[in-house]
Amino acid sequence: MDDLLANSAGELFTRACPPEVARAIRHGGSAAALWDAIEESGFLDALVPEAAGGAGLRPIDTLPVLLAAGRFAAPVPVGETMLVRAAFAAARQAAPEGPVALAQPVAADAAWRARAAWARQSRRVLVPRGEAALLLPRPALPGTDYVNDTAATMTWEQPEPEAALEGGTDWLVAGAWAELCRMAGAMDRILEDTIRYAGERVQFGRPIAGFQAVQQQLSVLTEEVFAGRMAAQLASLPSAGEASLDPLRVAAGKARIGEAAIRVAAIAHGVLGAMGITEEVPLHLMTEQLHRGRLAFGSEAYWHGVLGRACLDGPAVTSLGFVQERLAPAEA
Repeated sequence: MDDLLANSAGELFTRACPPEVARAIRHGGSAAALWDAIEESGFLDALVPEAAGGAGLRPIDTLPVLLAAGRFAAPVPVGETMLVRAAFAAARQAAPEGPVALAQPVAADAAWRARAAWARQSRRVLVPRGEAALLLPRPALPGTDYVNDTAATMTWEQPEPEAALEGGTDWLVAGAWAELCRMAGAMDRILEDTIRYAGERVQFGRPIAGFQAVQQQLSVLTEEVFAGRMAAQLASLPSAGEASLDPLRVAAGKARIGEAAIRVAAIAHGVLGAMGITEEVPLHLMTEQLHRGRLAFGSEAYWHGVLGRACLDGPAVTSLGFVQERLAPAEA
């Protein structure tokens, strides 16, 4: 199943989201053609139960789709819409059509103001507010002069929710999972492109990959990328006896991939130099995802705090015991 989904998702985004399309959408172009291609693939209903017309897959099964979205820097809310559709199906409500952005959770008494990635490419926004999540039409957004402006802060003067979801989903955990999976996919692409560039770029008569200092940096880059990949796999594993996300595994995954993102972006841009920020090279599309993603839905510092409190409040005597009991896969 993993290979089938990975191949299908890779073919889809290779065809529908080459770098020039990703750049054009980020510059204000329409995402309709890309979204239609994703919709036709059926991936958006992957988490919806079979009884409700979906594929009935678990988060771990759909990981290849989100990795591909990150690898190709697809500027649309793929994982977020998958999660929203699954939540509406669980609540026995009709799922909203089109792309749905997921806002950062806010308190019930907070102002009607929220920030979400991919808001400019979405028709609606799901705003977790207190114990409920409200589906709101996306308000008009001001123009921007920023290239790659993938997130927007929205304000609703007189909010009129189209639908509401009461409890059942921890949207901070769900949003963190969607972000970290995209980040892992972007890291895979960064590693491949950086190694290729180092092998092709000649300086002082030989490829820069032949210099010991560069080799050492590429080794660290590889370690961090594989750590990010394992973080995404761990975060996608369900709770024992359930199909839903495990909050503590997501916490560990988001914290670890946030740490890796800093090193991955720094090393990749160091190897590519000025080439890494040119329009012709997609590196900046990938590292933008890393820097934005590590801050969205809780930074590594926030999730480290969650893990620390869970460890101190739990029955485990040692940190190793906590990891073995609460985070390690059942097969381990």
